[in-house]
Amino acid sequence: MANIIDYVAWRGDLSFAERPFNDVDNLILSELAYSDFKGIVRDMPVPLDDCWALYSAEGRDQSGLACNPRPLLEVCAGSRRFGRILVHHFADIFDHEDVRQFGAMTFLLEDGTIYVAFRGTDTTMAGWREDLNFSYMMATPAQLDAVSYLNSICASTSCPVRIGGHSKGGNLAMFAAAFCKAAYKERFLQVYSNDGPGFNDIVASSDNYQGSLDKVRLIIPDGSVVGILLSNKQDKLVVQSTGKDPAAQHIPFSWQVTRDGFVEADRQSSASLFLDKTLDEWLENLTSEEKSCFVSAIFDALDDSGVRSLEDLRYDKWKTYNAVLKAMGDMAPEQKDTVKGVLRRLAQASRDVIWDEAKSRFLRRGEEDKPVQA
Repeated sequence: MANIIDYVAWRGDLSFAERPFNDVDNLILSELAYSDFKGIVRDMPVPLDDCWALYSAEGRDQSGLACNPRPLLEVCAGSRRFGRILVHHFADIFDHEDVRQFGAMTFLLEDGTIYVAFRGTDTTMAGWREDLNFSYMMATPAQLDAVSYLNSICASTSCPVRIGGHSKGGNLAMFAAAFCKAAYKERFLQVYSNDGPGFNDIVASSDNYQGSLDKVRLIIPDGSVVGILLSNKQDKLVVQSTGKDPAAQHIPFSWQVTRDGFVEADRQSSASLFLDKTLDEWLENLTSEEKSCFVSAIFDALDDSGVRSLEDLRYDKWKTYNAVLKAMGDMAPEQKDTVKGVLRRLAQASRDVIWDEAKSRFLRRGEEDKPVQA
């Protein structure tokens, strides 16, 4: 089984003129968007191989990221296909108080196109909290940052544009493409969401969003639990993953590739489809106020307990968990009631989906068992 590292070994010596841009190239650039190029990419474009040389020399360590880009960055920097790609307009914004986590960079390819890559969620609690805010906010700070960033890039060049990202980055790519200035949209070649979450009904029903879907390519692993969240494009490419659990399937290095594209799966896994239906039913029965209160209650408790990142949850976890439980115990009575009510409805949604599926199977079996009329 082969992944994006193997793809670079296969195709790394071929230029984009010799082998045109494809879906796997998109995933690679989306993964590279996690690279910490702060202080490396400034005002002028920098070739990717030079970025790697500085990144490596400074000993930058991103091993705490589930999507650690270092192994891919190293092999890409040493390849003909990716090594001389120019990286520019590096952006990295974080504000814990404003619940704002945003990252992006732009790649100039030798075929004269650009790929605007939005970074996915990092290890900060603010980043994960903002992801959940997608469920009820018309626009989060990172989504507005994405629109502003894309407008700025398009204003600075006349090149054809591809836009993409992995996880939260895929959501930002879709949002930016939908709500950027209309004059730039005719230059968009493709908008990629690589297992990116969808949108609440307000955004998904807007004319801007609906008008952009013909350019969107949604790619998910067969056991996806992220790309199925909220309202998302129904037409999707489902790829095989070697991940043994949903978290591992979300990591781009688990996605299976050929020399020219992804290894397609026959269908989403039954667990992914079940979760898709369950979450849809659950969220449809919650008001925006309930979603907001639920998210605020959980993350305020984490904040009050001193948790700022996933590392905080891993380090001395029992002490952290006890602090979180205490903070949740100190919630106001109305917050506790909301959290309990939301969780009860999640359990009910799960039972309803199980019952509906069982009933559907029973009816199908009944139809199959009917005697054939002569």
